[in-house]
Parts: sequence; structure tokens; C-alpha cells
Amino acid sequence: MNLPAPFGSSSQRNGPCMNHRILVIDDRHDILQAYAAVLGRIEEQGDSSLRLQELIASEASIPSSSESPFELAFADQGAEGFALVEQALAEANPFAVAFIDIRMPPGWDGMETAARIRAIDPELEIVIVTAYSDHSRREIVEAVGAPEKLLFLRKPFDPEELYQIALSLCGKWNLARRQEEMTRVLQCSEARFRNLVEATSDWVWEMNRDGVFTYCSPLSEELYGYRPEELLGRTIYSTLFDGPSATVYRAFFESCWADLRPFRNNERQCRRKDGTTVVIESSGVPVLGDGDRLVAFRGVDRDITERKWHERERRRLEEQYRQSQKMEAIGTLASGIAHDLNNMLTPILGYSEICLQQHCDDPALHKSLLIIHQSASKAADLIRQILTFCRKQPLCSQKVDLNRLIERFMKILRRLIREDIVLEFDLAPDCWGIKADVSQVEQILLNLVINARDAVAADGRIVISTRNQSVGDEEIKDIDFRGISGDFVVLAVRDNGTGMDQETASMIFNPFFTTKEVGKGTGLGLSTVYGVVNQHQGHLRLETAPGQGTTFSIYFPRCLEEGTEPLADENRELPTGRETVLIAEDDAVLRQMGSSILNTLGYHVLEAEDGRAALKLFEAGGGEVDLLLTDLVMPGLGGEELAARCRASHPGLAIIFMSGYPYDPAAHPHGGGCSSFLAKPFTASGLAIKVRQVLDGRENREDGPPPGGRSV
Repeated sequence: MNLPAPFGSSSQRNGPCMNHRILVIDDRHDILQAYAAVLGRIEEQGDSSLRLQELIASEASIPSSSESPFELAFADQGAEGFALVEQALAEANPFAVAFIDIRMPPGWDGMETAARIRAIDPELEIVIVTAYSDHSRREIVEAVGAPEKLLFLRKPFDPEELYQIALSLCGKWNLARRQEEMTRVLQCSEARFRNLVEATSDWVWEMNRDGVFTYCSPLSEELYGYRPEELLGRTIYSTLFDGPSATVYRAFFESCWADLRPFRNNERQCRRKDGTTVVIESSGVPVLGDGDRLVAFRGVDRDITERKWHERERRRLEEQYRQSQKMEAIGTLASGIAHDLNNMLTPILGYSEICLQQHCDDPALHKSLLIIHQSASKAADLIRQILTFCRKQPLCSQKVDLNRLIERFMKILRRLIREDIVLEFDLAPDCWGIKADVSQVEQILLNLVINARDAVAADGRIVISTRNQSVGDEEIKDIDFRGISGDFVVLAVRDNGTGMDQETASMIFNPFFTTKEVGKGTGLGLSTVYGVVNQHQGHLRLETAPGQGTTFSIYFPRCLEEGTEPLADENRELPTGRETVLIAEDDAVLRQMGSSILNTLGYHVLEAEDGRAALKLFEAGGGEVDLLLTDLVMPGLGGEELAARCRASHPGLAIIFMSGYPYDPAAHPHGGGCSSFLAKPFTASGLAIKVRQVLDGRENREDGPPPGGRSV
């Protein structure tokens, strides 16, 4: 049988996005011609036109010729139609509608054909065309399935009805495909959104007007400790806030809701499931529904706890840097004026001490001399404290038994406190040795005990204790938030005084900060302690609270060197000698004072007003000078250059450098002889002891026999 040629092209007539492909399966050629005429708008001539009129309703007319939207394919048997459907599916160009006659002998009938086609193309819109049938409609529906995609059309059919059915079913098929595509796109979009939400480090949420969570991303468990299902249906106020903070946030959220106002980077503290606190940065936007009605708020929460810690740490470091610069400026200023001030104080201290040692018979004069000496000593201590805090005061470190040092200092400490204060000592036995400058540790004890004394009331108590302590990594931190780890000897000074609040405690180590009345404190006591501890590579901790007293704990690193140096006996007589000492000092008063002290102690003294004059005296002496006592800063020829020239001809020469400037002799070696440093201002006893120590150090070398020394 000759079938009508396929009519139309989906690419030419329907456009690339619309499918109007129709398959007609009927065993009668004239029926196929009728479909082609109605759906393809083909005009038949002669007998064909007459036969066509018999197939359609008598009162109807074939639509006028115009361009058809359909692409038609024809088959006269069910198996052939099935093959066309398979081929179309394989080419990804499926049919939208199939018109299938119910009776098509000798092959498959319409019901079997439709059922087989439905099995391979569930989306196809099928129209069963009947004049009469061997099957009921129920049987056909049950066999073919998908009744929402199954239609019955009875012959003879109205052309316009047939055309409209075909057009509507093609539209339905395309609409279903478009909906499927939109669903697929929506599912892909949701999947992308879900992946994005789950991949982001921020927590995504949605809340209704009452603050009830309607959506929570999985990050809620990491951020707050709650699984999403634990938060859904619960309010943010009851889960993530405590009482007062919940009230504050409720007012904030309700104002945003009332004003349709988004919020960005709102910082707040939230409560985790385990009760801990997390700092959150939250942003949210209103979600509008029908009629621009607000239906929800959506947003993200970000954990900024670590960032806030780093910000605080950065501010602390910036403040620490500013503080260090301030201390550097103070140190530069202090070291700049120290030389002149110390030069002024040295003769005052020296001559007043000489006069006091002469046992003046006039009590009034003796008292005046004592006041002069004490005042000069306080001035010298003030300069020394400033230099110590600024770490410009060199250390004379040695291995020290801290307990012995404290026991030796007990009498002095007891004199510092009032009679109504109890001073107790709790010194742990077998404390490890520490490497420290004895005078600096004594300064720590003095300052801390004085600070405690001023903090306690009547019947107060001060306890000085020591202990060994091994600290694990980052187990505790000092006042600068540095981790403390290792083996330490801890010196603690505890009082039961007024204590301090956190604001005061944060400022007590600043220089010149004091809570005492005017004239009762310089504000350098605790800042000096801070400087000394840092110079000793130690740590300082503070425990205090208003009304709870205060405890300062100093962590000195353990020294593993064997043995300890003996502590000086402060009551011993001044050492004397018979050696020759050359004094080079451009300040006449200081030069004369030093000469007077050393002459009194038995030394032979040569005086020079500057470095050049001293060099001439040294060269003229032919090596009879045993000790060069020289100022570091002099016009013309300075102390270091003078020492170098003298050592060039006499390598074993003992040298003492004097200066009001901070100076570290270990950083300035001057050949093979014994060198030392004497800081201005100095006392007569300080000069006598230093001279004897240096000479004895030279005499113990193998350069020559000792001239001998004695004590009186």
C-alpha cells in the first residue's frame, strides 16, 4: 500500500523548541489520506476528494489550505508504527501524539499496539480511533495505562475537532516537557544551592516572624552544637541566647521585621549547646511573598571568635609596641641625662660618706650629713630604676641561692613595714639555683614588700614564699600573655590588702602610674620589677581582686650550673691596698673625691684631667701603674681608646671604667687584662670594693706577683 509521504519538518515548521510530530497508524489508505488532508492541510482532487468527504462528518468541511504546524508520519500496521516510535526515540526526536486505529487486521490491533508503544515511550499522547471495537474502553485503558495520556476519538470525525485535538495534545506534550525541564533546572539549582550552603564556612538560616527556625544548614552542629533538626521549629531566643541577651536580640530582630530592614555584620555572643560562648557576625535580609508581604528573614552566621581574639591580641601587641617605644624614649632620655646627674651625685655620696665615717662629734652636723647622703642615694636609686625598667642597666649575673638571698635580706625587709603588719616567710627547702643579679633581686623584694605594705590595713599580713615549679607548654601565661613552660624557681609576695580591679591591675606596671597620694610614690616601683623580671628572662604573674588581696609571682628560670657564688658581706670593713692607681676623670670634683678616698685607703694615686694627660702619666711611669680608673666619656681621648693604648704596652693592666651612662663591659673587651665597670654615682665603699676586686683579679693571673693588700 502506498502511504502518504511524511509531511512537514520539525526544524522548518515547528522551530527548535516545539514538538508537533504526529504518528498515524491505520490499515486503510483512505483514512491516512484523510489525516493528511486535515492535519497537513492538503487539497485532494477528483475521486480522492470524494472518498475523503465520505470519511468525515457530512456537515463538516475540510479546513482551507494553509501552512500546517504538524510533522506527520504514517504506518498501516501496528508493528510498523512501533518501529517508527523506536526509531524516533533513538534519534532523540520523539513523537508528541499518536493516532491509532483500534482494528488493523491481520497484525496487532490498536490496543496491543498502543500498549507496546506506551511501554517504550511513556510520555506519548495516544488517541485511540474507533468506529466499533472488540474491546471495551475499560479494557483498553487497563492495557495501555496512563489514562491521563489516553484519548478516544470516534469515526467519522469532525476535521476541526481532529485538528484541535492534535494541536492541544501537542501543546500538552510540549508543556509537560517544559515543566520537566523547569523541574530539572530547579532541582539542579537547588542542588547547587545546597552544595554551596553545605560547602560554605558560614551557617545559613531562615526564621519566621516569631524567630522560629524554618531552615538550618548542616553547619549548625559545628557552630552551635545543634543538629539542624534540633533547631527546626525552635526559636532563636530560647536556644542561642541567655535571658537578658535574648530580650535585647528580640527587640533588634522585631525592629528589623517591622521596618523591612536588612542587617549586616551584626556582632553578638551566642550560647552553644554545651554552654560555652561563641562570638557571631550575623547578616540577614527580608524575604517577601505575595503582595510584597514579609514572610521570613534569611541570613548567614559566621564564627568570628578567633578573629576577635586576634583583634584583641593585635591591639595588645600594638599597645605593647607603643609602650616599648615609650619606654625606649624614656630610656633614651634617662641615659642622656644620667651621665650628668650621676656625675653630680657621685661627689655628694662620696664626700658625705667620708664625713660620716670620720665620726663627727656634732650630732646636728652628723644628722645633716646623713640626710644629704640618704637623699643623694634616693636620687641615684631613682635613675637606676628608670634605667632598669628600660633595660639599659647592665646585669651582673651569678648563680644565686634565692632562699639564702632572702634570709640575708630579712632584717632590711622587716624594717620597711609597720609594727602592726605581720611579715612571714615560707621558703621551700632545696630550691633550685637561679642566675640573677643580686642587687636587682633585692630591688624586686624591696619594691614588692613596700607595695604590699601600702596596700594592707592594720593587722595586715605579708607572706614571702619560694617554691620549685615545672610548667608544661602553654599551661599558664604571664601578664603579657606569653606562655610559661620549663623549670622555674617561683618567688611570690602575697598580701591580704585591698586588692585591685582589672582596670587598675592593667596599668600598675606602667612607669609613673601610682594610686598613692602625691609625694608618697614615684610610680616606678612595679615598673622596675617588670623590667628586672624581663631582663632575667623570667615571667611575672598577678592575681588580685577587690577585697581579696594581691599576689605577685616571679618565675626565675632554673640555673643548671654547679655551685653558687657567695653573697657579699655588707658589714665587712673597707679593703685597702698599696698599689698605684691612675685616675683619668675630666670632672675635677669627681677626680678629687676618688683620689681622696683611695689615698685614705693606702693607695698611691695619680690624677689626670683627661685621656691625653693620663696617657702621658702612664707612659712616664714606665709600667708602675697597677690600675687605670678612667671615665668613659672625656674630651680629646676617651676612656676606651686610652685603655686600648695602655694595654698595647702593658697587656696585664687592670682597668675600671666609670660612667654615668649605661655600659656593659662584656660587650667591649679590651685585651688580656682584668676589666670592670663602676656605675656613677658610687659610694666610697663601692669604689673601695670594686678597686680591690679588680686588683685581686689581676693579681690572681700569672702576669706577676701580687703587691699585697690588707683590710682595716
